[in-house]
Amino acid sequence: MDEWQTAEDHVERAVELYHRGRWTEAAKSFRRALELEPDRGDWQFNLGLVLEAAGRDGEARRAFEAATELMPEDLEPRLALGGVLQRLGRHEEALVAFEAASSIDPQQELPFAKRIETLAELDRHEEAETTYYLAQQTLDELPRCLKAMGESLLERGRLERGGWCLREALRQDPTLPGVRSRLAEVLAASGRPNRAVQMFLQELRDDPGGIDTLLRFGRLLGSLRRDAEAAEKYRRVLELDTANAEAHWRLGELAVRASRHREAAAEFELAAQLDPERPGAHLELAAARLRIGRVDEARRDLLEQSRRLRELAMDRESMPIERIDGNQLDLAIRTAEALLEVSEPDAAADLLSGHADLSSRDPDLLRLLALTRFEAGRLAEGCATSRRVLRLDPRCVASMHNLAIAALRCGHRRLAWAWWRRGMRIAPEDEGLRRVRTRLVLDAIATSIERILDGLRDVGRVVAARLRTLRRRLPGS
Repeated sequence: MDEWQTAEDHVERAVELYHRGRWTEAAKSFRRALELEPDRGDWQFNLGLVLEAAGRDGEARRAFEAATELMPEDLEPRLALGGVLQRLGRHEEALVAFEAASSIDPQQELPFAKRIETLAELDRHEEAETTYYLAQQTLDELPRCLKAMGESLLERGRLERGGWCLREALRQDPTLPGVRSRLAEVLAASGRPNRAVQMFLQELRDDPGGIDTLLRFGRLLGSLRRDAEAAEKYRRVLELDTANAEAHWRLGELAVRASRHREAAAEFELAAQLDPERPGAHLELAAARLRIGRVDEARRDLLEQSRRLRELAMDRESMPIERIDGNQLDLAIRTAEALLEVSEPDAAADLLSGHADLSSRDPDLLRLLALTRFEAGRLAEGCATSRRVLRLDPRCVASMHNLAIAALRCGHRRLAWAWWRRGMRIAPEDEGLRRVRTRLVLDAIATSIERILDGLRDVGRVVAARLRTLRRRLPGS
């Protein structure tokens, strides 16, 4: 009896701590209760909610999994598990959790909506539509499903149908969060920015503290070059949430546009500290620091960005390139170009090498990889990469230019001339090839002069030897 009472006391204290925002202590109290009564699925579920609130998604996932095992017929733990798996990028597993939730209670809309959302994230849009139609057969009203279906359509560029889904979702549930903001973005993309601004203002009248709405509205105002109003929205976000990395990031972008580079560097630095896992955080910070002459710090930022991207590429080796998140290829290319700017060609080459393995048929990526290898003095690797480019793009003059220069550096003059002639047949007016010809001609002239000088030195040695001989033969020698 005493043991049971002690467990309940721990739970009561955990709930109190949770409501006070002291999540770490609340989690400890739930764990103490579970040590005494490990079979309480509701406590495992609540532990997961506390860990989720604390941003500890990996631990929350384990708590929700335990809750689903202890409460196999309960809907909420499976929905919570699916949500945390989504945030962890484990979309296939999240889909399984949401499908299990649908099978527990087919009359609930949220599992259907989450399935549509997850299928869209997996680019399985046709299956998302099928799930929507299944929900339509089961439910009278489905605003969340309409919202998720609208997002799927918008991702594919189907603005008209996507906008209709959002409007219908809003009609069925005017309180559904985020729908007006998203619909405003659709209006802006459809060439109706003034109507979009009005819709954002209406959303903010209903919910003046909506952080997501403020961020979206700020982005729209920024795209309309209404920078002062956009900055005001981001500052309002920071009044509500001082640790909001996105708001600092956007303020940094506005500062860059206004050429306030020190201010931009400060905002990007804060954003990178608050959200170091953000794609491109260290790249943008490096660019801002370069603008104000802080080259050594920028170099460290770029090397850190490169390290993160290489790790991500290693994690994604088994995935098709179209599934790489956050435009990773573009980010890798921009990082490599910046590394060349700060004289780090080896780091740039290593970064692009891993991404070339993921995208072996991207000629732009391979062209840059070849350049980084040449800049790093890795001529054999640079030549091999340039030949890979030519297999994909036989008319790539830049690769022929690089191969000619590399051959000349290695002393293979005939091969250098052969690559130059091949390039000239394709682009006779190319300035780069003209400069290559100049180098080849100068090299040929220098070689001829060296041969003449070598010949003169040989003649000089013979003449000197004969003079010495004659001198010895002269009388009195």
